[in-house]
Amino acid sequence: MDDETRQSAEQTRRMRAVLDGMPCGVVALDSSGVVLDASERAAKLLNMSLPAGGDFATMLGDQFATSEVLRREDFERGFDLHVEDTTLWIQANVSANDAVGMVVTVTDVSEFSRSIDERAMSLRFLLHDLRSPLNSINALTQLDSSDPEAFERCGGMQQITQLAQYVLALGEQYIFSSVTEHLHARDFKRFDLRTTVRQIISQLEVTATYYGVPLQLWLPNGSPAWVNGMRNFVARAIQNVIDNAVRASQRGDAVTVSLRYRERLVEVTVTDRAGGLPGLREAGGRLTTFEAVGKKSATGFGLGLKLAVQIVELHAGTLYAELNEEGGTTFVLQLPCLNSNSVRSSGGSSLVDADRALHASRK
Repeated sequence: MDDETRQSAEQTRRMRAVLDGMPCGVVALDSSGVVLDASERAAKLLNMSLPAGGDFATMLGDQFATSEVLRREDFERGFDLHVEDTTLWIQANVSANDAVGMVVTVTDVSEFSRSIDERAMSLRFLLHDLRSPLNSINALTQLDSSDPEAFERCGGMQQITQLAQYVLALGEQYIFSSVTEHLHARDFKRFDLRTTVRQIISQLEVTATYYGVPLQLWLPNGSPAWVNGMRNFVARAIQNVIDNAVRASQRGDAVTVSLRYRERLVEVTVTDRAGGLPGLREAGGRLTTFEAVGKKSATGFGLGLKLAVQIVELHAGTLYAELNEEGGTTFVLQLPCLNSNSVRSSGGSSLVDADRALHASRK
């Protein structure tokens, strides 16, 4: 064997090793769909032999009893096959090399397929849960047109508002669960909690005015409170807590929101005079879980708090409720603060300080 032949054989052996080591299987076809070569991985995934010279579409049809003959367009578009509990994705790319017509990849997508199935099941459950409140809203709107007095006896617009809040809470819970399944460290960004709280208050002013509940905001000096996390989620958690306090309050009773620092934490407190959260007195004046609250309510009251707890815990924080001196509830939402020490010691903080704290927390 001359050097050129040995070199060619070595290149072929090396390429074969590369193909067999790939996570997907590879099948090379000529322009008419006949197998030119196939990796061991492809044969193993398909659980069938792939001899050179065989018609690939025909062999697949016989192996998997497909209802229709597989065409070239099917391979280019891609399709799935099932081998016992394994889901395979078959797709071809037209080769630019005249020696090969198409290169077909065989990929195990079982985990992805299961994730899609679970998401579809979750959506079905969500639709089932949404059906009851949406039907109630529809019935109430029809009742308003036909019998306004009966509409008011059934709760009127306030009942529709509560049902809409429940629908919103169910949707938020689904979105949160879907997003957190695929979170990465890069999804967490530094943001100023102080500015976020101020923006939340301005957004909730319309709701507070509707319920006749004054919103009072107390903030420390103008220094930012840097927090590492997903700003939209944290804002939603705080908004849910404030919104629950507003809806539970009597007209004219104020809800107070404040921000303060405690050791390496920043706290957002929400105080109402609504007589205490259900179950709070039975728990000894302090609640750290709101499961029981949600079970006693069909209007989303407890769901909003449960979602807030999940969001805060995702950010390495805590949320609890306790009785206050005015006979109401004080919600305390604690989050790790990147610059709490510098704020307390100097009365201010810089973006550089927050950056240093953020990098230190990731080591």
